[in-house]
Amino acid sequence: MRSFLVTYGKEIFALTVPFVAWGLNYFFRAKAKLNLSIPHAFTFLVQQPLVDADGNEISPSQTVNTRSLVISNAGRITATQVELVFNWKPICINIWPPRHFEEHMEPDGRFTIKFESLAPSEQFGCELLVVNANLPDLLTARCEQCVAKEVHMYPQPHVEPWKLRVAAILLFAGAALLLYFLMLVLQFVLV
Repeated sequence: MRSFLVTYGKEIFALTVPFVAWGLNYFFRAKAKLNLSIPHAFTFLVQQPLVDADGNEISPSQTVNTRSLVISNAGRITATQVELVFNWKPICINIWPPRHFEEHMEPDGRFTIKFESLAPSEQFGCELLVVNANLPDLLTARCEQCVAKEVHMYPQPHVEPWKLRVAAILLFAGAALLLYFLMLVLQFVLV
């Protein structure tokens, strides 16, 4: 076996390079990637009595439920036909930054918001508000290219951009050096 590898090592190495290139192109190709996060949700207890049409007090206080959703395209191509599907339509929906969208009520009562597109690195927020009721669940967030992946958000300290760039350069240099040494070891072993 060793004599086979010594004899044909360069040819075997040359044959594996196109497969490695194909794998890198396949896994790192440009694609849309939707991320969904819920940075904030809160229930306000409003100390104002709830009364019916006759003036009778139903409840001594009221609740206001809010939820924020952030949808972003972390991919390198535009996400088209982005849609958000809720269980039902809330009292108030605010999209920020303002952009054109279409609303649809499905026959089963589901509520859908559709956007034409979401450019790479673009994001928008969807704020929901209801009074004395539950907020509708977001059933799905998707586009023609993919389904949104939920990303958990946590507050974190701000990192200076120059520190991030230095870290990225050092990580890239280390990965390149590791790949170079791996290729040297493979050539030495096979040849």
